[in-house]
Amino acid sequence: MNITIIGCGAFAKGITSLLEQNNIKMWVHQENEINNLKKEFANLKFTTNLNEALKDADAIFILVSTPFFKEIIDNIKLNKNIPIYIGTKGMLENEFLTNYAIKKLKQDNIYFIAGPNLANDLIKKVPVGLTISKDDFGLLRKMMPNYVDIDEYEPYLEFYSIYKNIIAIGSGIIYELTNSYSTVLSYLTKALKELKNIQILYGTIGDYFLTCTSFNSRNFTFGTMIVNNKDKLYEYLKYNTVEGYTMLYTLNNFLKKHHYEIKIINILYKIIYENKNENQLLDYLK
Repeated sequence: MNITIIGCGAFAKGITSLLEQNNIKMWVHQENEINNLKKEFANLKFTTNLNEALKDADAIFILVSTPFFKEIIDNIKLNKNIPIYIGTKGMLENEFLTNYAIKKLKQDNIYFIAGPNLANDLIKKVPVGLTISKDDFGLLRKMMPNYVDIDEYEPYLEFYSIYKNIIAIGSGIIYELTNSYSTVLSYLTKALKELKNIQILYGTIGDYFLTCTSFNSRNFTFGTMIVNNKDKLYEYLKYNTVEGYTMLYTLNNFLKKHHYEIKIINILYKIIYENKNENQLLDYLK
């Protein structure tokens, strides 16, 4: 199949490594990124022209960070309905990314994909999992190698992907405060209980606990730094995409507008954006 990858960050590279049995064209934002990418993916074609990247595509994967998502969707021009898989973990001010894409592109064969996986592990060619938001009639399965387990049809997947990145920051904070994974898991259990009346399935659970307990998770690492390395937070954000950080701000405002409260979101917002004491998280567990 002819596949277009839009983006070249860690998750984009990971998904690309899973799709190498196909013909892949990757769109990158800047020309100077291409030389380094060629060292990792010698058989790929690269372009900085979005419409050129989309030409002859049988499937499209949008794997950019959230700040670039709207611009990408606004500039996509398609002559036919092509399946689009969105791996960007975030939301716009008032709606989820897939909703925006469906309205803007006027097609409904748009799917959200997530773990359980860490981006760097996808490149290792070990058994990993992916979860898809709705039925794509087996197309993603056809593109992937056999060692990828695909969990299908989790309707709340996009929200969970935002939530788990935010919650992972709190996990990092708690681990650094207590040096106890038992306390971290108590926190994760309580944070899940706040999501009342929402169906939680296997792929979602795997992604939630993986992201929230691993030092390879940028959100978890960011949380640990809040406790002991606050002076390096700006530098870390400069060189790493921490989706939970930006999405905490967006989701908190979204919930306020809709007069809905999730207590842990309020606490994390106060710690991260209002510089309140991180020990509030331990009080949350009492």
